[in-house]
Amino acid sequence: MTNTATNALDNTGTRFLGGLLSTEMIAVFYDMRWMLLVIALCVIADFRYGWGESSSRYERAKRKGDKVLMVQYRWRTSRAIRRTVNKLIDYVVWILVGMAIGMAILEPVGVNHAIGGVCATTIAVVCEAKSFLGHFFYLHGINVCEKSLAGFFKAFVIAFAKKKDESLGDAIEEGFNNSGENGNDNND
Repeated sequence: MTNTATNALDNTGTRFLGGLLSTEMIAVFYDMRWMLLVIALCVIADFRYGWGESSSRYERAKRKGDKVLMVQYRWRTSRAIRRTVNKLIDYVVWILVGMAIGMAILEPVGVNHAIGGVCATTIAVVCEAKSFLGHFFYLHGINVCEKSLAGFFKAFVIAFAKKKDESLGDAIEEGFNNSGENGNDNND
């Protein structure tokens, strides 16, 4: 072989691609296929509902004549796609790290390495769910005051109850508000 052919086989890109397409790596990606699908669906949902929220906020700012908010919420396709792809790549790396930890630590103790990937996927889905549910709630007029899991739950229950019966929803909302106030004053 010539020096040029030898150098082409020894470069970093060739070694990376060879490692990526190795039998073990293909097996890892095969084990991750459902996790990747769940992550992809969450990221697509976040993109879709984020787009809707941005458009809605832009229209509201336009009606009010607020130029600052119009600039802030103006849709930027390039930025949205870049951030979405970056999220997807980040979450794939999380799953790969979880699988690698599973192979290094869990397999020697008799636990399937996919459990590491499942744990990483769970963390990613919780992060994305909080994001796309926030967009979803905004688009449906649900105000989430408390940015926590309990706050999302309360907002969802109140919105669901109000959809069935407005007075029932108001009563539940008042009950949640009163329980929060009384819970801090309890000195028993």
